[in-house]
Amino acid sequence: MASRYRTLLIILGSLLALVIAVAIAVPQFLNADSFRSRIESELSASLGRKITLGQLDLSVWSGSLVAQNATVSDDPAFSNQPFLQAQKVRINIEMIPLIFGKQIHITGFSLEAPKVNLIRHANGVWNYSSIGSSSSSKTPAKADQSSSMTGVTVGHVDISNGEVTVSTEPATGQGAGIRRTYDQVSLNAKNFAFDRSFPFNVSAHLPGDGKVTLNGNAGPINATDASLTPFGAKLSIQHLDPVAAGFLEQSSGITGTINSIDVEATWNGQQLHVANLVVDTPNLNVVRKATPTNAPVPPKQPNQNDMLSTMVADHLQVKNGTLSLLTSGQSKPAVYQKLNAEVTNLSPTGSSPFKLTAQIPGGGSLNADGTAGPINYDDAASTPLNAHAALHHIDLASSGLVASETGVSGLADVDLKAVSDGRTLNANLSANAQNLQLARNGSPSQKPVDLQMTLTQNMQTLTGQVQSAALTIGHAVVNMQGTYQTSGPTTALNLKVSGQSLSIDELQSFLPSVGVHLPTGSRLQGGTLTANLDVTGSTASPIISGPIRLQNTNLAGFDLGSKLSTVTALTGAKTGSMTAIRSLSANIRVVDGNVRTDNVVLDVPALGTATGAGTVAASGALNYNVILKLTGLVGTGKAGSAPGVGGIAGQLMGLIPNGGAAGSVGGIATAALRNGIPVAIGGTTSNPTFAPNLNGAIKSGASAFKTPTQNKQNQSNPLGGVLGGLLNRKR
Repeated sequence: MASRYRTLLIILGSLLALVIAVAIAVPQFLNADSFRSRIESELSASLGRKITLGQLDLSVWSGSLVAQNATVSDDPAFSNQPFLQAQKVRINIEMIPLIFGKQIHITGFSLEAPKVNLIRHANGVWNYSSIGSSSSSKTPAKADQSSSMTGVTVGHVDISNGEVTVSTEPATGQGAGIRRTYDQVSLNAKNFAFDRSFPFNVSAHLPGDGKVTLNGNAGPINATDASLTPFGAKLSIQHLDPVAAGFLEQSSGITGTINSIDVEATWNGQQLHVANLVVDTPNLNVVRKATPTNAPVPPKQPNQNDMLSTMVADHLQVKNGTLSLLTSGQSKPAVYQKLNAEVTNLSPTGSSPFKLTAQIPGGGSLNADGTAGPINYDDAASTPLNAHAALHHIDLASSGLVASETGVSGLADVDLKAVSDGRTLNANLSANAQNLQLARNGSPSQKPVDLQMTLTQNMQTLTGQVQSAALTIGHAVVNMQGTYQTSGPTTALNLKVSGQSLSIDELQSFLPSVGVHLPTGSRLQGGTLTANLDVTGSTASPIISGPIRLQNTNLAGFDLGSKLSTVTALTGAKTGSMTAIRSLSANIRVVDGNVRTDNVVLDVPALGTATGAGTVAASGALNYNVILKLTGLVGTGKAGSAPGVGGIAGQLMGLIPNGGAAGSVGGIATAALRNGIPVAIGGTTSNPTFAPNLNGAIKSGASAFKTPTQNKQNQSNPLGGVLGGLLNRKR
């Protein structure tokens, strides 16, 4: 028995020695490099590209021919640089036909550290499109069957540690093209053949530390255009930086990362069909330029050279996204969280239903649905749309829906319906706002405000028309209409705002929101307000101008008579804690919270009338000069009568040093009754002060004693002494 085992071991050892001897001897008598030109010729004919191989060596152990420094030329229409370069190529072959028949049956290729250059022209054609196309029209030449290749049959292709550089040429008028390099590329294809389907898997490292894998089946290779070769695959991308990876251009204004993208898709050479696409946890920053364009960008028509333009999709989904939206020129982005979206039945030629939910900055929520499409991938604003959006509990100051520079704040519920054909947007909006503040120097309204508005907007020029808008406070309705123009972070305004005979009682608690502040402890009661205002400037710095008029109202909790006690002492007039106002009219101009009022006319029955002009600073500081004409006199005398003049003269004499001259004071009193008493109003809106300007009254009185021929002051006139005494009187 032992001898049998010994014999078997001897036989096996002999065979092994023979194999080793053959493995060592074959490369010695078989010149592998002699097959190089024939392999180059056959491969070049098959691929339609010139193939160049370095010296060929035979590796019996691996059953392959090993070539150094292999290259594949590019399509001359794209580049004169190699399409592919590889440091080492292993050509797997069948050894028996090679050794005994000098025939080469290729069973596969293995490429180590190849470098591939992919180029896409502006018309969408790739440089690999022509691979194999020239060979289909040629009939391979007959060769010596004893020493030539019987045909290229490739069973297995393996690429390891590859590098792929992708360059895209820009379209006419666009910026620079994109050039990106992807490394750690590996490819494994089994049962590869030009004329049938074969399984494959690809993986690569993406710029920005991402990773992509693609698994599926492809083929048969399209002999006319390799880019039209059909495939079915599953794509998975992890930690994608879309700009670094070359998916988006820097000029797109989009940055950030996407945790993962998973796609199931098929391509038949004519149309890309996506069964499912899921974008999970995107965290993107978008800079919205909001700049007008001259003309709409037409949507791309389906084109087989642009796979995306042909895409149809059963289901697209975005999960748990975060979007930071910043309008160019603004300092702080609006961050939308928990963003989820779904699109079904996407088509390049029709509209598709969608749903969208998100958490609005500052709290609140967005729910939207409708249809959109066909999608304009080059200009999203030109995509036709029919949508309904409901926004709940929106913080206007931090939501990003209203520019922060406007000073607008409050909590709102908004309902929006919008229809766009890609050129013109028609929208109907209704909103209810609580604690609304419309001016930077204002304070929140204590009464809710409702808004109904219809508008149209040109989506390219960003010009719009507010066809009608109604702001309702209780039963008071303020109407608006006009136009606007958006450019960058601001919007230019040209609006008309009008309110006719608005109830003061309805407006009372709303007035602080527009920066109207009454004296502390006071409020308006009864009466009406009429206003016809122009709103121009921009949303960041609006200019409000036009006439306003109050009628038959009362300022409760404010004793105007006591504030003017120095003047009312001349007549004995009193208003009490309820100042009745018959009318108040003025032309106003508001810029950056500062108010200028001209042509002020105030009629207070208990005191008289006042006319003048002045300003209210954004801080609330008052600076007014008015002329007060008194209507009541002490006793029963009438203005200008001897008893009336005498009463006022008596009061004035008490204000003049040494009593003054009776005749002079009488002239001053007469002028005061006829022309009015200048009053300076200062302090603040919450605590105004009133100071009669007696110097002005004295000058008015002095003018009453001048004759038409008097051009110079008579220094001996007793009135001169009175004027001098008053003008030099210390206050």
